[in-house]
Amino acid sequence: MKDLTHYGLLAEMFRYPTDDLKNYPEKWNDIVSRYDASLMSRLDRFTAHVRGKPLAFQQEYYVGTFDVQALCFLDVGYVLYGEDYRRGIFLVNIKKEQIKAKNDCGSELPDHLPNILTLLPRMADPELAEELICSMLIPAIHRMIAEFRDMSNLYKGLLEILAGIMEADFPFSTFERFTFGGRENEIIINKNQTGWK
Repeated sequence: MKDLTHYGLLAEMFRYPTDDLKNYPEKWNDIVSRYDASLMSRLDRFTAHVRGKPLAFQQEYYVGTFDVQALCFLDVGYVLYGEDYRRGIFLVNIKKEQIKAKNDCGSELPDHLPNILTLLPRMADPELAEELICSMLIPAIHRMIAEFRDMSNLYKGLLEILAGIMEADFPFSTFERFTFGGRENEIIINKNQTGWK
């Protein structure tokens, strides 16, 4: 069974900044350096931001990226389905998984990217976790990356790191990826059928 604990640490990159963020750069360095040294420059820019900028500036930068006139949305179901009814089905089913895993989602929705990342290492079914990553998260993260107009945004680099790590973790997965536009896959996380479909 593949160890997914690193996703819980990577989730902290995408949470609203607090003083606790300063506890993570060394852990992130260890993870990213094990995967792909070429991604380190993206991480270095973010860790310099965390260590060198006042917390109020970090929070304003985060809000400007994800909340106010958002450059990118972190709610995976919204990224995949928009306002379509399938997002509601996705939310219901991912919430069941969050409850089953006893993963505290705080005040955010269960499909909020950090909440899904902290869910992954808690899932009892490793095949289901792989399917969630390969079918849903990788396509959603690539869509998030594509939404950025500001190529220098620090969070764009972090999403590129996350996508690279996920693709390295499951390079030969046979799970079908969600596709955007045209005929979209009916991947909505319904464990009562087979896997997430």
